[in-house]
Amino acid sequence: MSGQTFKYWDTGEFMRKAREAYPALYEKKYCSLARTVPGRDEWMRSGSSFILDFGTHIVGKLALEVECDNVPDSPLHVVFDFAEHTCEFDPRPYAGGLSSSWIQRETVYADNPLEAVKTSRRYAFRYVKITFPANTAYRVRYAGCVATGTTSADENAVSGLPSGTGEDVRKIDGVGLRTLKNCMQSVFEDGPKRDRRLWLGDLYLQAKTDLFTYKNTGLIKRCLYLFAALPHEDGCLSSAVFPEPMLKNQSWILHDYALFFAGVLRDLYEFEKDEKLVKELWPVAFRQAQIAAGAADGNGQVPVDMYFTDWCPGLDKTCAAQGTAVAMLNDTLFLSGIAGDGAAGDYLEKQIERLGARLLSLFDRESGLFVCPGGQISVHSQMWGALSGVIDRETQRTVLKNIAGRSDAVDTVTPYAKHYLAEALFRAGLRDEAEALVKSYWGGMVREGADCFPEIYVPSDPGASPYGDARINSYCHAWSCTASYFIRKYGIV
Repeated sequence: MSGQTFKYWDTGEFMRKAREAYPALYEKKYCSLARTVPGRDEWMRSGSSFILDFGTHIVGKLALEVECDNVPDSPLHVVFDFAEHTCEFDPRPYAGGLSSSWIQRETVYADNPLEAVKTSRRYAFRYVKITFPANTAYRVRYAGCVATGTTSADENAVSGLPSGTGEDVRKIDGVGLRTLKNCMQSVFEDGPKRDRRLWLGDLYLQAKTDLFTYKNTGLIKRCLYLFAALPHEDGCLSSAVFPEPMLKNQSWILHDYALFFAGVLRDLYEFEKDEKLVKELWPVAFRQAQIAAGAADGNGQVPVDMYFTDWCPGLDKTCAAQGTAVAMLNDTLFLSGIAGDGAAGDYLEKQIERLGARLLSLFDRESGLFVCPGGQISVHSQMWGALSGVIDRETQRTVLKNIAGRSDAVDTVTPYAKHYLAEALFRAGLRDEAEALVKSYWGGMVREGADCFPEIYVPSDPGASPYGDARINSYCHAWSCTASYFIRKYGIV
């Protein structure tokens, strides 16, 4: 898009507002753990290296200081290898499907080694391996290293948990807060190590958590404006926006992600009650509903290849995609009332009935489960079937209890998908089961030493990766932060 007015809304005005909402960034200094610092008698060159552990996940830049035992008559060659997880130091050749340039390494040639050696890029890390490869005539020893972390999250805005909250829940909450904080930069990034993009599916979950923690509604609005400013020619929103190096929309289109625009806007309205914002962005939200409903076939079935749902191999998305569409059309219907668009409301009610009828046709009353046409039973089908609202609350509870006892069901593999299972449990009134899920799943990551919640977590398969190499996984990922949302919204103690 050129940023000019087109058929559906004024993209130029939305871009102007997005740029005006560029956030302030907060900085914080971090030092490495003393036990990982080289000794004062350790002089290095010609391949010498050491690993610093900063004790927590950081998003920012690094400055290293060294001392020389002689006049530095040549540049100091320093290689910095950054890692969120120690698996990233695996020396074997990279075998992943994503670009190897996302591997966090920077080589610096410092003409003046007596000055601090600074990295030029921003990195996401806890660990840093520092290597001096050159056979210089002088040796160096460690004199200091400081990381400067950045975020647009104001940590002072976060309220403390109730005094009776258990230590395990406090730890889970702390990791959730750090995950969200480190993904909050100039936009809500999906992951600060890799991609660094504004994804709508991630934004939906980040915004939910932000409203209960950092309350940076200005950043949420900036992200909504960016999506509205960069649609495709038919008005469909991209699944993601590139903030840098060139501000543009991504070519991928996912209907579930596009529909989540209405979900973000509804959550923001319920927090701030800003009718003006809803009316301003209403054409954007409604257009996504029109596109998603219009893509359904004669039976009311939405196209499953246009829905993400989860990184789950072999998953039949027929039920889950249908449930997602119905659930988000309901959110859009809610917004139509705030926007005062009765005609759109009538249209949405008809589409919800049409798509909902198709979803109900996939409900097997004998097993008490949603079953895909090929016979596959999955957790995804049940959680989205429950969230869609096509079955009553008692039936939702039955469905969610039934799937818990099915060892043959396809299970979720990401905290993103697990979020919707937990949400479905809470909404159905299965509070004990929902709390247990948060404590076992997100708590499991904490017990395994997570500083932030990762992109993918399969307890039985620690090396799981949708990209063919766990080293390229994001170990601080936006869609995984919602444990803090559940803890604070539902009062988990």
